[in-house]
Amino acid sequence: MDIPVSRDTVTIDESVHKFYKDLTDGTDPVTVPFKTMKDVFLWAATLGYKRGERRPIAGKKLTIFRWAQFSSQTDIPVVKAISLADGDDINVLLSQDEMLNVVEEYANAGIHDLRSRLFDEHGQPLWNLTSLL
Repeated sequence: MDIPVSRDTVTIDESVHKFYKDLTDGTDPVTVPFKTMKDVFLWAATLGYKRGERRPIAGKKLTIFRWAQFSSQTDIPVVKAISLADGDDINVLLSQDEMLNVVEEYANAGIHDLRSRLFDEHGQPLWNLTSLL
């Protein structure tokens, strides 16, 4: 079943863009554990959901990637699971816009936790990330 599309951009609050860059800019996976902002976004959304915290984007929205960059096998099922679990309304799966709103708000809350757990705790960011598992 095709989902109606009215936007395909994944956005973050411009104020947290530095956090995304800190987690992706570099070649040493021990100090910079993510390759793409998409990966950071999904981790942040998952952490936000786990904490039960959604935070609407209050500042300027910045596009960091497009829906097409989500893997249909691994990423979109996570987006759908978070969106469905958020309100237990299966109709959310019929709206790409609504799913994006849900995961963006969870990611907006979770990015602060992700950044602090990787950089503010003792140890290297990669090892701190694995301890989150």
